[in-house]
Amino acid sequence: MKSKFMQTIGGTFLALVMLFGVTQIFVSGQESEQGNLQEEQAERSRQGIVGAWRTAVQLRNCQTGLPVGDVGRGLFTFHEGGTLSEFNFGPSQNRSPAHGVWEQQFGRRNFSGVFVINRYDAIGTFIGIQKVRATWRLSASGDSYTSNATVEIFDANDNLIGTGCATSVGTRIE
Repeated sequence: MKSKFMQTIGGTFLALVMLFGVTQIFVSGQESEQGNLQEEQAERSRQGIVGAWRTAVQLRNCQTGLPVGDVGRGLFTFHEGGTLSEFNFGPSQNRSPAHGVWEQQFGRRNFSGVFVINRYDAIGTFIGIQKVRATWRLSASGDSYTSNATVEIFDANDNLIGTGCATSVGTRIE
């Protein structure tokens, strides 16, 4: 009887040890996945705005803030060291990719910069430049940003011929 009782206790103990072990493996696996996600978000936040982004740009009336025209879709790259490149194309746009510079501002998530785009007419003749001065605010997760910009349009002789405003949102390419 004592032997049977010891076998029962031993078997129960062994079953509990195994159950506890499997539970720990399952829980540690979940913690690892959550930890990896948190580490990835922390890394994106640490790298700041450096990286490649998909953008949606909306031109706006500077006085009213109302949208003007359709949303333009583009690509934006903030390079390590403070340079940037951008490309946004629409059916009525004849332009070059943009090139410019950026810098971090107050706080870890605030940035500003300027970039220039060459403009061409329908047959490819250079007609001037567009200079964009922008600020970007990176989300806490580092996965997206919002932006406000002022736009200056110059003719081929560098005379200011127009101004505008724009907002944009960016989503990090992963």
